[in-house]
Amino acid sequence: PKRLVPRGYEKVTKQKASWRKANACSSVICEMHLRDFSISETSGVKKSYRGTYLGACQKGTRNAHGDVTCFDYLKRMGYNYVQLQPVFDHHKTYDKGGKLLYNWGYDPENYNVPDRQFAADQKNPVAPILELKKMIQAYHEAGMGVIMDVVYNHTYSSYSSPFQLSVPAYYYRMHDNGSFQDGSGCGNETASEKEMYRKYMIDSLTYWAEEFGVDGFRFDLMGLHDVATMNAIRSAMDDIDSRILLYGEGWDMGIGLPVDQKAKKDNAALMPRIGFFNDNARDAVKGAEVYGHISNGYVSGAPLEDQIAKSLLGSRGFVNYLMPGQVLNYIEAHDNYNLNDLMHHLHPHDSPEDIEKRIYLANALNLTMQGMCFMQLGQEFQRTKMVATGEDGNYTEADVKRAMNSYNAPDAINQVDWNQVTLKKDLVAKVAKLIERKQTVPELSYRSYADIYDNLYVAKAEYDSGIVELHISGKLRETFVFNNMKKDLEIY
Repeated sequence: PKRLVPRGYEKVTKQKASWRKANACSSVICEMHLRDFSISETSGVKKSYRGTYLGACQKGTRNAHGDVTCFDYLKRMGYNYVQLQPVFDHHKTYDKGGKLLYNWGYDPENYNVPDRQFAADQKNPVAPILELKKMIQAYHEAGMGVIMDVVYNHTYSSYSSPFQLSVPAYYYRMHDNGSFQDGSGCGNETASEKEMYRKYMIDSLTYWAEEFGVDGFRFDLMGLHDVATMNAIRSAMDDIDSRILLYGEGWDMGIGLPVDQKAKKDNAALMPRIGFFNDNARDAVKGAEVYGHISNGYVSGAPLEDQIAKSLLGSRGFVNYLMPGQVLNYIEAHDNYNLNDLMHHLHPHDSPEDIEKRIYLANALNLTMQGMCFMQLGQEFQRTKMVATGEDGNYTEADVKRAMNSYNAPDAINQVDWNQVTLKKDLVAKVAKLIERKQTVPELSYRSYADIYDNLYVAKAEYDSGIVELHISGKLRETFVFNNMKKDLEIY
């Protein structure tokens, strides 16, 4: 065990974890993929550390223009938490030359081991453990929590998986003919309602929380899990620290559970203090993207003022949430188009200035809505995944498909271009100010709907007016006016 502890490492305790937020609603979470984060030369990270655990916590990095990047940039922006896309051991594919091919990592193989590909030291067998612990401690020392993206809803293999070989047809939901149910779309779905798989999930999460000091967990396809298991997980995390965040994708998945047992968003009232990605607000703000079909949102001029009003007041008008802390507001994540690319798709004739205004409006709404706030790294500096490979710099159909679903696209598509923080310095500064307000202004992160309804009032949200006006009382006593029209307003 001593070999698994980095020099100078301090195990996280509830008493010392001051970076964890007592009020979940004041959380601003930044999602990132470890490789994307620092693999680009523009990151300023030293070459041997790019795309690694150590690269994600290297200090003093700057882009070609001298502006801070990576770890220092996250600190300057003021995020409370970073959410890491899968860093547990997951399935890998290689090209003919033996080179590892890119993948987001949503194909679990070993749930309880940090993935080796992110280690700077590829010779030491325990380097992934040591380096991840160093990275997490660096974020803690900087006042930021670390959230893991976990994928307990399916495994990479089915018939040959360790679970299936141990106890056939127990750990998975099966059809009557002995085939695997596939609500995940990945070949199988695990049976969280089975006593021993429930225990496995709890043991695994407890290990990450206690051994690595992880501060929260994002559950992939959480709607495939059952309500009782998610509540048992919440109880187990409370035994460690009630401030550990739990949230996930509450989509209605699969047919293996009765409707009232699914850990889906519509059953939020059955799962206190577990959060759900708020796709209602997401679609209202930026528009819906479903299997390639795209529709406009409020920032593109759609007459969705009423839905924006509900979103600003904590989205209880969409779902019977128990508390605002169950609402995870977001307008961009790793799935689908980046916000910048979506705006260019919807508004190909807009000027760069108008595109930026739409993006700022979307960010302003995201950071004003009651509940937690989730952002993908780069949405504040117009990160793009649209990379032209056609003749004369034209976009091909394949380029568009990769931008919408870049799970296995190369670094050229997924890497963060850190020069954008210079090119979009004014936009970055405005979003950073919104992040600060979200965290420090109590009226933007009420813990109860009673407080929201006592202190917030939507004065205007007339259909197709383009205007949503939010009055806030309390000590703040301010009025926010959201305007999706291409003209200035006189405020009386």
